[in-house]
Amino acid sequence: MDLAPLRDLGLTDGEIKVYLATLELGSATKGPIVERAGVASSKVYELLDKLVQKGLVSQVVRSGVRHYESAPPDRLLDYAEEKRLAVESQQAAVKKLIPQLEIARSLAGMGSETQVFKGMEGGRTAFGDILRTLKKGDEYAVIGISRFEPAFERFVVHFHEDRASRGIRCTVIVNELARDVGERLAKNPLTKVAYVGADLFTPVVFIVYKDKTLISISLDQVFIQVRSANLAQGLNAYARHLLSIAKK
Repeated sequence: MDLAPLRDLGLTDGEIKVYLATLELGSATKGPIVERAGVASSKVYELLDKLVQKGLVSQVVRSGVRHYESAPPDRLLDYAEEKRLAVESQQAAVKKLIPQLEIARSLAGMGSETQVFKGMEGGRTAFGDILRTLKKGDEYAVIGISRFEPAFERFVVHFHEDRASRGIRCTVIVNELARDVGERLAKNPLTKVAYVGADLFTPVVFIVYKDKTLISISLDQVFIQVRSANLAQGLNAYARHLLSIAKK
């Protein structure tokens, strides 16, 4: 019998021997299984427990003695399907994680071109660089708008009015918790707004323009400007991922 398909399912040689023994014996206790499988007596319960967890062997206690019996062979098909679905789930989880890992990887290349601005005056200076850097027809992305203090919200709304009047396009990804802010921004021309779920809440906003990123922590009135093509590239990839799952 070619046992390679069982190995491909992830069964060890010991598990295969014990599984085949239960198939051949029907309901049996430890002793006969050890003798038929040719495995160490000290290992057989461990191997049986693993097969029980996989649903390939069942266990019942009769008169205080454990008896084991193999599941029908077509249970192997169900087990193979469960493993396939588990792999697909792992792939989906990794795919979702990749954009965040790209950002982490990009941070390694940030270099020393980083400036920190504090307070509202610092914020005006930092945001002013966006308008100085971009020209009419250029486009940039804003990722993660959630909630602002009222004064900063007014500043942001006015900034976007100014930005749109200069012919600069902007894609804004807004948390559902701040839909009212998104709706105000969407009234500006050259502005595309998309919404992500409340579970993606973050107090930090990433503004990505050319090879620069402005990290806005508005609740603390701290604004960090980073000049890094790697970081900008990673965040733009993350923005594209969010747009693919966002509500327009």
